[in-house]
Amino acid sequence: MLRGALAAQRADATLRRAQGAARRDGPLVIAYSGGRDSTVLLDLARRLRDARAPGWRKLLAVQVHHGLLPQADDWAAHCERVCGQWDIPIDVRRASVARGHRGIEAAARDARYAALAAAAREHGACFVLTAHHLDDRIETFLLQWLRGAGVDGLAAMPASRAFGAGLTLLRPLLDVPREAIDRYARARELPFVEDPSNADTRLARNALRARVLPELETIRGGFRRAAARSIDLVADAAEALRELGVADLEACADGAPSGMLRLDRLAALAPARRALVVREWLAAAGLEAPSRARLGEIVDQALTARGDARLLIRIADQEVRRHRGLLLLRRATAAPRRHVPIRWQGEREIVLPEWGGVLRFEPTSEEGFDADWLRAAPLEVRGRGGGERFKPHPTRPSKTLKRLFQDAGVAEFERASLPLVWRGDDLIYVAGLGPDVRMIDTGGERVRLDWRPDATLLGD
Repeated sequence: MLRGALAAQRADATLRRAQGAARRDGPLVIAYSGGRDSTVLLDLARRLRDARAPGWRKLLAVQVHHGLLPQADDWAAHCERVCGQWDIPIDVRRASVARGHRGIEAAARDARYAALAAAAREHGACFVLTAHHLDDRIETFLLQWLRGAGVDGLAAMPASRAFGAGLTLLRPLLDVPREAIDRYARARELPFVEDPSNADTRLARNALRARVLPELETIRGGFRRAAARSIDLVADAAEALRELGVADLEACADGAPSGMLRLDRLAALAPARRALVVREWLAAAGLEAPSRARLGEIVDQALTARGDARLLIRIADQEVRRHRGLLLLRRATAAPRRHVPIRWQGEREIVLPEWGGVLRFEPTSEEGFDADWLRAAPLEVRGRGGGERFKPHPTRPSKTLKRLFQDAGVAEFERASLPLVWRGDDLIYVAGLGPDVRMIDTGGERVRLDWRPDATLLGD
């Protein structure tokens, strides 16, 4: 039987390994649902607190109220009652679950973790403890295997991991099997609630728990420990690959503008390492890792597309693009309207949501447009139609916009999002290039145009 003292030692050892130089004045946050596993963890935490173990003297239970089942209010009341009896502060958090394409389980998990992290930050905590155990880890491994996950997914649940800025997620019971936790709960007569959804074998995790794990136990008794060793080895391999990917990413980014990759260095790597670099690059930008096939598509197109504009791969709200030997990310934008009439009446700026930015009218004592001339006629913002000629330099002849954009190093895929300002039949200003020098002068009230993209207006 899992003795309470041994379980408490395991929990304490996990915390001590993670603490390091972290501040210890905040409470330990215990994810407490009222179920058996989290009740055992909370009981262990209060025993360590009562024994005055360093680091365990301030506890905070956080119960996340999803509102998905009719019993949700009763469970919250149960948690508050138990915490009152055990003299543990509790924060009941209501979380809305977005029912997206990933499924209700994944959405509920995301909402739960977000609520736990928010509570920890508000209460000044460094650590959030969850009651995941050995069987949970094996179930997660099998689920990821069924989904065809790579080593990151197969590594399943680490005993500790970063949980956002300044937070660490700990799983102190990760090497304890479910059966031992069950015996402990019964021996101490702990009060806990049962989630009826855990018996629904239409859910993959529940089916593994009810059917597959017992069958594996009959085939090979004690398989859980062996499985845990294999998962640890996969986790070691995943960590080694991450370190290799980070090192290669640094090499590919060296000498490139911030956030971009040099394609010549990416091409010099073995194919498998290229995918690792792109995965780490996307992760550094805060994007969820795409599938293996998607990673391969990005690498193949980046290295083989004939023209920069031909590479366009959408990931979430970002676009992967190529420009002059570099791989970059940019926010995806909706196609702008071709014609937007405006009338300037002296204001400092005109917001153009159709173009995702702001056209500013800056007073200037240097060269600029005559203010009265700008006011006298309506202006129009348009996109490129093809063949437009423009003269942004006083000592050079007019050229086509295509040639001017090339000379200025403006990426081909960015040109369609740059507005052109017309006054009647005259093209007077091009974002990214400036004014037509034939339309500006000094003396009198002068105005300089300036285009400012606004990220809050893009992609909506």
